[in-house]
Amino acid sequence: MPVVKKRNEQTETRLLLESSEPVDLPPATIEDSAVLLQFEKFRSWIPELLHVLRSGTVAEPVAIMLDGSTFTVHGETRTFWVKIWHAAGSDMTQIDRVQVISCLPSTRGVQVLIDTPDKFESYSGHEKTELQPPDDHE
Repeated sequence: MPVVKKRNEQTETRLLLESSEPVDLPPATIEDSAVLLQFEKFRSWIPELLHVLRSGTVAEPVAIMLDGSTFTVHGETRTFWVKIWHAAGSDMTQIDRVQVISCLPSTRGVQVLIDTPDKFESYSGHEKTELQPPDDHE
């Protein structure tokens, strides 16, 4: 199971999510007050994060953090970097605490067009598609 036991100051057991692989999070209950923000400027996007966590999602490890406990959670418009603590014995269906480390605009599904002198190249995910340049004579 991808969780590690941790204890807070009140000696109540919480489980810190840790994994080097993506983790399927089931739909979970979480109180609005369970969210800790690294920066206050993230507050306006917290309803989106809560909706995703309450619906169930995939948490993907943030490789550059090297701690095994920082994950990305993708919302509709934002990507959140978070640490998640579940209630012990809840099978990850009760989230006690979420720490939001970063909140970035989502770039999932964005297609980048690069204009080159003789053709256009489209990069979408791992695919490369060559497009014909527009006919300026029409």
